[in-house]
Amino acid sequence: MGNIVATLCRSCGFKNEFRLGGGRFSYKTNCPVPAINKETLEFENVNHYEHKDSGKYLFYSDDDLKGDNYNDKRFSNFDLYFNEEGNYCPSCKAKKLAFRITMYVD
Repeated sequence: MGNIVATLCRSCGFKNEFRLGGGRFSYKTNCPVPAINKETLEFENVNHYEHKDSGKYLFYSDDDLKGDNYNDKRFSNFDLYFNEEGNYCPSCKAKKLAFRITMYVD
């Protein structure tokens, strides 16, 4: 089961939404996750299966994009773990981006 996740930077107010995880019929081939494109430094929602070994992206499941998760809550998609708090913000570059699951999708 996948999720729709909303983001909000507690420092600069940056907002967006992304899809996390595939649906019932696509989870073996499609695993959308949030990532930072290393070339453009932009936030993107990419298929982890296609790009995990490309070296083009830093994924929000990687420790490089995680800061202090002060509420110690996290969520996962199989073996990928995401902090609810303290994530890297592509707008202000602070680790103040919060993730909240807003919808479960199939």
